[in-house]
Formats: sequence, C-alpha cells, structure tokens
Amino acid sequence: MIEPLLFKKLYNLEHKIEKTYDFNLESYKEFLKGFNNPQLNIGRIIHVAGTNGKGSVAEMISSILLSAGYRVGTYTSPHIKEVNERIKFNGRKISDREFSLLEKKVYREISKGEKSYRTYFEGLTTLAFLYFEKKKCEFSVIEVGLGGRLDSTNVVQSEVQIITKIGLDHTDLLGNTLEKIASEKSGIIKESSVVFTFNQNDKVMEELRKKASIMHAEIHAIDCEEVKEKSRRIFEFEKRSYRINQLGKYQMENAALCIKTAEHLKINRKTIREGVKNFRIEGRMEILSKNPLIIADGSHNPHAIERTMGEIKMLYPKKRITSVSIFMADKDYKKSIEILKKYADKVILTEIPFFRCAKKNDYSHLKVDFEENPKKALRAALGRKNSLIIFIGSFYLISEARDSVKSVFQSLHS
Repeated sequence: MIEPLLFKKLYNLEHKIEKTYDFNLESYKEFLKGFNNPQLNIGRIIHVAGTNGKGSVAEMISSILLSAGYRVGTYTSPHIKEVNERIKFNGRKISDREFSLLEKKVYREISKGEKSYRTYFEGLTTLAFLYFEKKKCEFSVIEVGLGGRLDSTNVVQSEVQIITKIGLDHTDLLGNTLEKIASEKSGIIKESSVVFTFNQNDKVMEELRKKASIMHAEIHAIDCEEVKEKSRRIFEFEKRSYRINQLGKYQMENAALCIKTAEHLKINRKTIREGVKNFRIEGRMEILSKNPLIIADGSHNPHAIERTMGEIKMLYPKKRITSVSIFMADKDYKKSIEILKKYADKVILTEIPFFRCAKKNDYSHLKVDFEENPKKALRAALGRKNSLIIFIGSFYLISEARDSVKSVFQSLHS
C-alpha cells in the first residue's frame, strides 16, 4: 500500500481545514505543458460526472470496455483504503513502485514553480494522465472529482460524457440549487460530443440540454422506468435481459447508462452483457457478513441515503434494521439522520479521528444513540434478533466498518 508522502505537502480539499485552494484550470493546463500534455495522449475519453453513482458508472463502463478487449485506464475518487485504488489499468490498481516513480516526477515539476503550488487532486490527476499515457490506453474513463466545470479532470477532450443523477451536495462550492449544480456539472460537455444521462428533474434537464445545445452535442436521456428488476441479480432494459452482481435497483439503472454508452461505441450485445456481469465495486451495498447480515455503503448525502435505505428495505423487508453512521460536519447530516430514522429501527451515530467528521456535540440536539467509535457502535448493534446492520454515511466509514467487523468477530470467538 502506497502512502503519497510527497503529495501530502499539497493542499488537499479532503483533509485540510484551511481553504487556500484556487480552482484555476488555465493554470493547471500550463502546468501540464511541462509533461507535454499527457491528457491528450490517453486514448478515447469517457468523462463521468454527477452527484451519486458516478464511481459505479465509471467502473462499469470500464468493465464493458475491458470485456471488449480494449486497454483501459480508470480514474476514480475517493479511495476506501489506499490511494492506488483511484488509478487503474485494465482493472488493476497502480503498483506502489509505479506510483512512487510518477509521484516524484510530478512533484519535481511542481517544485519548479515560483509558488510551488498545486493541489493534491491535481497531483493525482496528473499522475493518472502520465500512467495512462505510459500504458498506451485505448480508452480512459475519467471520473470528475468535484462538480465539473472547474474540476481538474476537465482539461481532457472527451468524446463521450456520462452525467448521473444530480442532487444537492457540496452546495458551499457548487451552489445551493439543483440548477446551479447542474450547470456546474454540465461544464464537462464538449463541442460536438455525445452525452448520456438520466431523465430527471426538469430544471436539471433544462440546464443539461441548454449546455448540450451550446456545444452542439447530442444528449440522450435514459428513463429509469424502462429498467425492470426481475430479481436481485437480473434486470430487463429495452426488452433485453442482463445479470448484475451488485445489489440495488440503482445499479441496474446505472447499468442502463453504460449499456447505451457501449452501444454508441459499437460494442456488441454479448460483450456488453459480459461487462455488466463482471462489474464489481467496493463500498456500495457491500456485504461484510452474512450471519449476522452486515452491509457497508458509502452513501453520504440525503439523496443517496434515501435511495440506499429504500433498496435495503425492499431487499430485506422482514429484517429489523440498525444503522451505524458517521457524517462529515459539512454535510446535511440532520436530514440524513431523519431519513435513517424512517427506515431503521435503531440509529447509532459514532465518529472517527478525522477533523471533518461530526462529533458527539454536533448531535446533542438530536435524539439518537452515540458510541465513541465504530467498534463500540457495532457491539451495541449486535444481538438483536432478525436484524440487519448497515454502516452508512461516508466513504471514510467503509474501511473502519471492515476493520470493526473483523476485530469484533475475532474477539467474540476467541
């Protein structure tokens, strides 16, 4: 597991309190010239944006492209346990050795500047571009980090953009209305490109169509009602059946976006089916234990939590649900907790040692149980008959949930 020691010196929106960042794509483009613009030499590009589901979509379209025999680079965020997870070639994360070599190369270039200033995400994005160039990728699937218009990844010239469902998140940076957020995310749409999205909120669709029109881009909207769930693993879309090995109707809907994108890329039906079936992703309704049933999910905003908890209730209607959650203090955790109370018989909040994480005092006005760490929260959740435990509220909780399950179960059986 690599620890990016050099990049730790860079400003990281995810991990530093001081807001000294400056979203400046022109400056970043100038920086990339020092590497001869690797972003222009990473094959055909599929750019993925949205509020929820973009990581799953990026991984699924990559799986389809791999099944078709292409050399595929995939860049996603955040990671669950190690930063290598963000940068993959043909489904395998970058090695520690390759990461270290490229990190030194990127950091040397950063140090040449008068201000020696680039962000952590820009550093990782540059590293991904260099890696995909080195690997001679035929396709690069690039997930937006935040927003779209001013995101570091928006220096690419993509031929296809996929925009997943849009909701209220990062409102301090992207705007406090769906129209403003949709406008920011539509910023990835390029001249004469092709856009695939969901048929969603009217104001969102108006913004996306307006941008597509300005850019002379085609836009195709998928109707989720056309995705018919036949069983937990089988769904039908446009009168064809597909198998998916991830739980949740929303993953079937994500698959529909990828299917239409793959058809546009002239990939045959058999290969598309294979790619959808082979798709795997961590931290999305991930089963950590079957007996008792324990699930971990990275949903971290009200829209995603509502959808995930609804799926859980449909999949396991007779189970008594206990949720174990952390939330970032800058999220709308009050609304998320209200949603959890609607679906769960018991809601337990906890915290991890991370400055952005909401603490016990933040929840003092809410009538919820609190445990000082995820392990104690899990112990408090265990022992209820016919119960299901779900860790939910942040991607930062997934690794903690895995470790807690392993540790608590070992102690119970020792």
